[in-house]
Amino acid sequence: MATLSLITVVTPVINGGHHYLPETYESIRKQELPPGWSWQWCVQEDGDTGEPGALLPDDSRISYGTALPGRAGVTRTMALSRARGTLIRTLDADDVLLPGALARDIEALNRVGWCTSAALDLHADGTMTPGPNDPPDGPLPAEFFYREQQENRLSVLAATFAAHIDLVWALGGWTALTGAETIGLLLAAEAVSAGEFIAEPSMLYRKHGDQTTASERYWDDGESDARLTIALERAKALRGMGWKWQQPRPFDPAACEAEEQDRAQLPPEGRQAAAMARMTTQ
Repeated sequence: MATLSLITVVTPVINGGHHYLPETYESIRKQELPPGWSWQWCVQEDGDTGEPGALLPDDSRISYGTALPGRAGVTRTMALSRARGTLIRTLDADDVLLPGALARDIEALNRVGWCTSAALDLHADGTMTPGPNDPPDGPLPAEFFYREQQENRLSVLAATFAAHIDLVWALGGWTALTGAETIGLLLAAEAVSAGEFIAEPSMLYRKHGDQTTASERYWDDGESDARLTIALERAKALRGMGWKWQQPRPFDPAACEAEEQDRAQLPPEGRQAAAMARMTTQ
């Protein structure tokens, strides 16, 4: 049974890119959450070999799924069909959560619809370096990341994104792009809801030669520009429609368990429709 006090971590993975999964799992397992909270880890393969699942431990909090390959954006969204948490946190298969990451997300999401956080680059030699242009800690001005992306200088790692699952449902999940899908969802969420930046690093972002963004093909000028144009235009259209996310009341598991039971019975399209009802037109 789904409960309110659950945060779902969503991880896409491909066969051949799954060797860090045990380390990723350990970083989730060691998270200390607020009283009454627990986590779920939805690992979704971009494909149907089942091989990545063999590296996962026997833990009832893990949900593993496969599907036709569609790249990371589609894979992340497919994982939503099994997500039971009221909150969602992004985490890639080669990255590592730092202590307190999920607890800080939960705290921030009591106030806003979404948040991002600082990350540390983890290099092959084991050294770590911080992001050079992190925003200030706390609430973010309207259109902050949209304006940055217009100038191609996004200051955060969108793979640290966390949000209310209803907000993610209302926005249709991650953008179905060949890359930059995390940026697409970040800009869409920013268009309809207030957000925060958490200055304390939440994640080690592993830098290695096999990651998707390390390939020259990924950075093809025409395709990269097209992806970011789509992300910006979607956010612009959402903002122009005047929709605003209704921030739910502070988390109260006892008061909301019946509501969550009802939501759990809905198919994915029903959950998206219910989430859309949380939007107001200004």
